[in-house]
Amino acid sequence: MSMSRENGLPVSDDIIDRILLFSPTFSSLKAAILICKQFHRVFQSHPNSVVRAVAYNITGPALPQALACIRHPDVQTHDREFPPRVSWSDADEDSDDESTISNHKEVRNTPRRQADVQTHTEELGDLSSAPITPSETHQIIANSKIVARLEDMFSFRYIDRTASTSQLSPSDSRAFHVAVYHLMLYSAVTHLDSWVIDLTDDNANAEEHRKQLEKGKKSFSPLSTSELLQLYSVAEFLKEILSWCVRTSGYPSEICDLVLVVGPERILECFDNQEIGSLEPLEDLLDFLEEELELIAGLSYSSSPHTQILESRNIEIPSDSNRWLSISSRVSERNSQCDSCRKSFGFGAHSRSTFVEISHGECLRLHTTSLRSYEPQHIHRYLLNNLRYNNLETESLCKEAKKFGPSLLLQIWNDLWNLNIAQQPSQNVGQPSIPPSSDWTEDSYLCETCFTSFLRENLWVWWRHIKASSETLKENCWYGYNCRTQTHSIAHASKLNHLCEQTRF
Repeated sequence: MSMSRENGLPVSDDIIDRILLFSPTFSSLKAAILICKQFHRVFQSHPNSVVRAVAYNITGPALPQALACIRHPDVQTHDREFPPRVSWSDADEDSDDESTISNHKEVRNTPRRQADVQTHTEELGDLSSAPITPSETHQIIANSKIVARLEDMFSFRYIDRTASTSQLSPSDSRAFHVAVYHLMLYSAVTHLDSWVIDLTDDNANAEEHRKQLEKGKKSFSPLSTSELLQLYSVAEFLKEILSWCVRTSGYPSEICDLVLVVGPERILECFDNQEIGSLEPLEDLLDFLEEELELIAGLSYSSSPHTQILESRNIEIPSDSNRWLSISSRVSERNSQCDSCRKSFGFGAHSRSTFVEISHGECLRLHTTSLRSYEPQHIHRYLLNNLRYNNLETESLCKEAKKFGPSLLLQIWNDLWNLNIAQQPSQNVGQPSIPPSSDWTEDSYLCETCFTSFLRENLWVWWRHIKASSETLKENCWYGYNCRTQTHSIAHASKLNHLCEQTRF
């Protein structure tokens, strides 16, 4: 087969075009363009289609909905009164995207005014077919990261908690993405922060409230019943996340009725800011609502636009047991329950797989607010009974724990499991016992309460195992970990071993 060498390469322009079309990110597209003059020439011949193809590679089939989130006239003309939101895009993507396509004449690097958007609508009939601007590529990347992150969390919670990435099927994934983008559009169109237009005229404000909610409802009206049910499922999931954040904030649970107008991005920000204040991204919004408390009552989630439309179509609102089935038939409530108490663990699951992620420096698909209390310098708090007040034991434990760093919980979990498997009654007379494996497996998922109990019952066993592997343990104290003398007598604490059970009563 002969190949065209007009470009100086052993491949034709058509193949170069296909390479550019399959670029997974705008960064990789830029790299391809910069590395070879011929690649740049092919790109310049039809930049709009290449940029659109890469955008599709990033968002998937939900690209039209992704574009609607940033091209809707009310979104374009709205100026936020609250501080700018956190950027979700990676540094390399942030720095590369705009320069990738800023030179070709068909794409403008200027914000669209409402008149511009209306002109495009008249000319093209569909905003989703308009050329993608450099500024839009940033928003596409940022929003796609939010959507993907939420999908991973949903999959972990209800599909497969052993996987760090989404296990949704392609069709289920598309349904989830489309629903999130619809919710993003709704929150952007209603933009709650601009509802008060006249501090002295409540009637004018009420009329503005009505108009904004009507705009949001119109964004849902064209959706099919199946799409509305999928949107309902995702909205319920977002409400679960917001409820998890609200639980320790001091705010009433009614705040969760704001889930639609708050939007997916702010809810995810709250989730990621739990250690410094779970609702910090909403502080300005909540300050505003403190003066307009009746707005919360008017935003009751049970009477939200999507539920109103479903009811108007005589569609029954899904019950708790099947509210996720519109997204995936593989959803299992059992997947979100603690293996010990059988209650829902919320978003605070503790398992070997999560400890592996923590040891690698991240655990993005869930959040545990007490991770700091499990750090090496604090781990002694989980020693049993009076052991935690034995200064010699706590100091030596913390010193040893620091050697493991972020892998500490993983090390404890693995060692305890291996110790349980290897334990033989005939060879371990007088040794501490491990809970039966029927109550705890290597792959168990425990809620915050059950994991705290597990650690408190077994940390001393692990610490004894570590000490015994490197030194000869002293004679056991009769009163073991319940000994009160160890808490105030250094001589007694150093003379006897208290990592043992009480034998004298």
